[in-house]
Amino acid sequence: MEIILMIWDVLIDGKGVNRIQTELLLRKAQSGDTGALDTLIAAYYPQILNYCRWHTADEQQAQDAAQETFLKAVRWLDSCGGFQGAFRPFLYKIAKNICIDLNRTMERSEVSLESLPGEPAYQESGFAAAEEKASLRALTAQLEPEQRELVLLRFAQQLKLREIAQITGLPLRTVQSRLRAALKTLKMQLEKEDWR
Repeated sequence: MEIILMIWDVLIDGKGVNRIQTELLLRKAQSGDTGALDTLIAAYYPQILNYCRWHTADEQQAQDAAQETFLKAVRWLDSCGGFQGAFRPFLYKIAKNICIDLNRTMERSEVSLESLPGEPAYQESGFAAAEEKASLRALTAQLEPEQRELVLLRFAQQLKLREIAQITGLPLRTVQSRLRAALKTLKMQLEKEDWR
């Protein structure tokens, strides 16, 4: 049983970087190794950028939020003697707060349907994936903000329930029950609207 737990602790924490590697890279980065810091950023940047895309109005804001996330993380690493806990949930907490701040300060301009260009004559690569994301965004927009956050963290970001609990500061059982309630709401909405 202990061997299984040890293996479980070494499972991948970020894409291509396991927890032990992350801890070693964090220690090296805190001692001034810029290569270790670059490796950490390269490993986690795509995930954080994707998260920011779901929580900001456009791609530029998402990129700004992701960059600000890593700037704050680096400042925090520089100012503290050591890092305790899981790094990925730590980054998501920072990204969440930055996106909230961005959305508070940025005024979103309303775009009328008349000002939008017509349908394109061709489909660019990645159009289907973007269309799916737009459908998910429209579907989750009907949820309460707390429920939407849980659904996006679980399914768009593919985070584990324990990581979601760390990010949101909620107990694990609360995350499970609220996520279940959100999925039930989405199911009822889909049945009601015959969503496809």
